[in-house]
Amino acid sequence: MKIDHVGILVEKIDEEIIEFFMKNFGCERPRFFKIDTPNKKMRYCHMHIGDTYIELLEPHEGYWLELVKRKGSGSLVEICFEVDDIEEFYDRMKAKGITLVDLDQKPLSEEKKKYCQIPGDDNKLAYLPLNKTFGILIEVLERSAWR
Repeated sequence: MKIDHVGILVEKIDEEIIEFFMKNFGCERPRFFKIDTPNKKMRYCHMHIGDTYIELLEPHEGYWLELVKRKGSGSLVEICFEVDDIEEFYDRMKAKGITLVDLDQKPLSEEKKKYCQIPGDDNKLAYLPLNKTFGILIEVLERSAWR
């Protein structure tokens, strides 16, 4: 297991913030994604740096927007660990009394899927419930497609 990325809340992803990370830390040009569901709207990007990346999150609606209002732009909001097999990780956590959750902190189900996915991103992900992590937002990710 290794750290895959850290997520940072921002009010707006613009050229200025992208250039800051590229010029000062050698990050690669970002890859952009979008979540657009009835309860969640967010634009985000990944900027690779070595074997990991920085994720900038620009929420427009839903839970993440509440986080940016509460914590403020520039707040470190999550840490993500890469796992080899997310379903096996789900089973290990379940045996310890911890049920993984989705982006909205809703429990994932063994009967349905032990992970979730974001449209346009083939990677499998889940979160540990905040009530088990001392309020630290921890994502786990099985990387399936791109790096």
